[in-house]
Amino acid sequence: MQDLLSQLDSAIVIGLIVAVIIVLVVVVLLVRNMRRRQASPPESAGMSLGGPIDYTSLPIDEEPSGWRERFARLSLAGKLLAVLVPILALLGLVALVLTLLPPATQTAGPPPPLVPLELTVTDAVVNRAEPLTIGIDVETSGLEDGAVVTAELLEDGQPFPWLNPETARATVRRNRAEIEARRADGAPQPTEGRRYTVVVRGPEGVVSAEVELQVPEVNRIADSFYGRAAAAPTAAPTAVPTAAHATAAPTATQAAATPAPTAAPELPSGPAVGVGNGGNVRRLPLIAADNVVGGINAGEQVQVLARTPNGEWYRVRTVRDELGWVSVTLLDASQIPADVPVASIVTVFVNGPLYERPDTASTELDRVNQGEVVELLQRTSAGDWYQATNVREITGWVPADLLGIPAEVAAAVPVAP
Repeated sequence: MQDLLSQLDSAIVIGLIVAVIIVLVVVVLLVRNMRRRQASPPESAGMSLGGPIDYTSLPIDEEPSGWRERFARLSLAGKLLAVLVPILALLGLVALVLTLLPPATQTAGPPPPLVPLELTVTDAVVNRAEPLTIGIDVETSGLEDGAVVTAELLEDGQPFPWLNPETARATVRRNRAEIEARRADGAPQPTEGRRYTVVVRGPEGVVSAEVELQVPEVNRIADSFYGRAAAAPTAAPTAVPTAAHATAAPTATQAAATPAPTAAPELPSGPAVGVGNGGNVRRLPLIAADNVVGGINAGEQVQVLARTPNGEWYRVRTVRDELGWVSVTLLDASQIPADVPVASIVTVFVNGPLYERPDTASTELDRVNQGEVVELLQRTSAGDWYQATNVREITGWVPADLLGIPAEVAAAVPVAP
């Protein structure tokens, strides 16, 4: 009620109160006038037709002794007026008081904190030699899904027009974005010894900090990025056989010493799933430096082999026969089968040592750190220790309470003999 009255103009409220009072005064005057007319005798009553009138014989109208008798003698209109006038006067007084009082303040909870707009480049690496491609991982804060971020390559802090603008962008999903930027046609040649960094720009002018570009020496990536000429293979000197050697047949011992060629291991295969967004293929399901082994492009297909227990990462085989892990945000989720096997890879919840044996008195080989992942190999029969390989490829035993191990994963890990 107070809020409703406080929303009205004070002049309107006062005007309504004055109008009600005026109406009440008019009604009172009309009622009193009607009562006087009813109480006054007609003019003919004062005219004598037969002589003098004895006024002592007229009935005497006694004065009422209390308010109850007064109220009982009132007419119906007077009784209604006597009841309504105090009520209306009281309502008018209440309305006036509520109008003059300050409006009630609503005790709402604290407003939600504003999330600042931030862009953070967590990884920038040249992950493919042909075509030359830079994989850039971005974490965002305050950006909605669907926001577009673009990458830029710098040479010694100055813009370097090397990236293709059509591929140097990506959309934000779940506060993350992965950019697979290829070299633009006619781009200048990078020079060894210069410093190359990457920045990412988002909407509303938000810009990330510069991050050093990693150029691996493996798979001819650095040669292709810097335009190095491939060294021609040096022919081994061929010994000229003598007549004695030319006629000598290999002995049985020599033939047995010659190793037979070993066949390349057959790569695993799985159901094909489409790639929705280009991104990095990683050695482990973890965003970290020196963890990229390849990349995928939008429109390609990969074979899914396994997934992490939370379904955020999938182990895949690419069209270039690269094996590694990709984020589920890069894949067409509608094509992923429901029966993809769960890998024995779990996240570390608590920092702790990696022991040589399932015993705290044994030698500490390394550590496992919160947020990293480990691959489980076997466990004790009680399930309180797990043999695992950490991200530095060191194998040892970890107490189970340091890891987050779902029941389905624990059941699949074999028991150590």
